[in-house]
Amino acid sequence: MIMRMRVGTVLTILIVVNVLWAAAFFGYVKRSTTPVVSKGGSVAAPPALSNSTAAATGPKQGAAPTNSTANIASTPASATNVLPAAAYQYGWRDVTNEIYTRYITKLRAAGCPEKQVRNIVVSDVNELFDQRRLEHAIKTDSQWWKAETYMGVLPMQNFAGINFDDQRRELLTKILGEEAADSVKLSTLNGSAVNLTGPVLGALPADAWNTVQEICSRSMERHQAYQMARMNEGAAMDNVELAKLRDQTRTELSKMLTTEQIEEFLLRFSHNASKLRQDMRGMDLTPDEFRKIFRATDPLEHQTQVEYGGPEALSQKQRDQLEAQRDRAVRETLSPDRYAQYVGTKDPLYKQAQLMAMQYNMNARAVKALYDMQKSLDAKRTQVTQDAAMTAEQRAQALQSISVEHQQTLQRLLGDPAYRN
Repeated sequence: MIMRMRVGTVLTILIVVNVLWAAAFFGYVKRSTTPVVSKGGSVAAPPALSNSTAAATGPKQGAAPTNSTANIASTPASATNVLPAAAYQYGWRDVTNEIYTRYITKLRAAGCPEKQVRNIVVSDVNELFDQRRLEHAIKTDSQWWKAETYMGVLPMQNFAGINFDDQRRELLTKILGEEAADSVKLSTLNGSAVNLTGPVLGALPADAWNTVQEICSRSMERHQAYQMARMNEGAAMDNVELAKLRDQTRTELSKMLTTEQIEEFLLRFSHNASKLRQDMRGMDLTPDEFRKIFRATDPLEHQTQVEYGGPEALSQKQRDQLEAQRDRAVRETLSPDRYAQYVGTKDPLYKQAQLMAMQYNMNARAVKALYDMQKSLDAKRTQVTQDAAMTAEQRAQALQSISVEHQQTLQRLLGDPAYRN
């Protein structure tokens, strides 16, 4: 009897243990597949199964892949890096192609308002011709740093025969139709005063381009009116008044151009740049050297001109101080060798060679040859005039021979194609 009771008790205990073990197991499974909500309300993913569990159970049909190592290894590495292809962006580069016409047709078919279609086309066409104008400005830019290049302010001939406004109107008519194109108001380019070339001035927007043209036109009118008035009065030109007229033009330009843009303008068209080109004739400056010298000297010279009219109106002491400032600025700009060449340009014989080159329409390279000729002949003349052993007749004959040599050397230089413009 006692034995039966013991057996029953043991069986009861085993059953209870099995039930508890089963409950614990199912509770664990339930917790492992239930999302956990954090305090902030976000939902955490269920814990990942171990490799052994994943291999044993396998993913359910239709279930998302787990983060197991086996699944990661089986996923192509490039799958997560593939991005959808970007839609083609139509713009100013397409406006001359048939594809752009189809693009506009599709816009209209999709219900895009006609006003918006017109704005898109006008914007793209304007940008196209801004690019064409810039390319032309770079292609036709002058060698503004060279003495042979005339960069004065004078009327230009409609972009050397290229009428961008007519071409732009023709393209708009082709895309939009004649009636729609006629309704578009365009800013036409006014090219009546100066040819704005180069990568900086050529990139000016149409409105800024036209404003510069208007400022230059007014500047020319003011100069012409002043000169005519002085001629009618029988009076000489006042250098201070001329400098103030130039300063007025600079002031107007500085109100609408950036520092870079106004420097490019002054390098090409200013009075001081023109003077610097002639002063440096024969040195064969590079564009960078010319720009640096101009930056260093233009403020000094412009201020002197506005206040006094020019260095000729200064006292000798003031002229020496101005020249010292100018030389210091140039010395800090050029290499020692180039500065030594610059100092040589102040020799009266060098100035004479510069004038001679201009007189005979010779290029800048001829200045050095003419200068060497002048120095040689001058040294020979000095030697003859200081030779006390010569009679007056011998001295006259020697000087005559030097003059003949001078004419022969000059004729040889004039006939050299390397020295012709």
